[in-house]
Amino acid sequence: MALYVVERDLSDVAPERFRLDQRDIASACIRLKAQGKRIRYISSVVVPGEGRGLDLFGAESSDVVQEAHTAARVPYSRIVQILDLTPSFVHRGTSRSRRSLHRIGGATSDDEGYAKGPTDTMTANSSAELARWLADGQRLFGVCLQTLENAEHLQIRNQTLASENDMLREELSRLRHKVDGLQADRSEMIAAFNDLAGHVTQVIDHILQKSEDGENSK
Repeated sequence: MALYVVERDLSDVAPERFRLDQRDIASACIRLKAQGKRIRYISSVVVPGEGRGLDLFGAESSDVVQEAHTAARVPYSRIVQILDLTPSFVHRGTSRSRRSLHRIGGATSDDEGYAKGPTDTMTANSSAELARWLADGQRLFGVCLQTLENAEHLQIRNQTLASENDMLREELSRLRHKVDGLQADRSEMIAAFNDLAGHVTQVIDHILQKSEDGENSK
């Protein structure tokens, strides 16, 4: 859908009449959408010093916008197609919600702005506020970078500990294997010593027996 601005002369329009016009235009857009036509009432702004109103619409053509105003019986000065050249770094969420335009019969935030005057104006402290926001943003960015660096160091430390744990497990496994080998050698040495002791005992017994036999023969 293309974007269209409808310019209206509000110099002789009372705030109450302006609110009714908004309601009627919103109703007309809903009826046209029900007929399959593409149109959306986006927003309204007022220039109090000039007595002008600017309504923003998204529609398939200017004829549909004109048809909505004709159906709502709302006069206008002209309908102009515009281009949205908002840069990509500007967040869309900074604009105010227009959900109230869908509540037929109720007042909108723009109606209140027309009756009470604009409130979102630049002040003398805007530069100071902007500088403070930039400083806060830089500080927050620095905190985020520090947090990321700490997380990276922690990840490296965890990887180092994991590698050291693997090395310790391998060393422990090697020591256990060595202990098992030493225990097997100890068992073999004990068995060999027992065999040797048995043989020595037999030899001693044999010598003692011969000695006794010699003495008995005398």
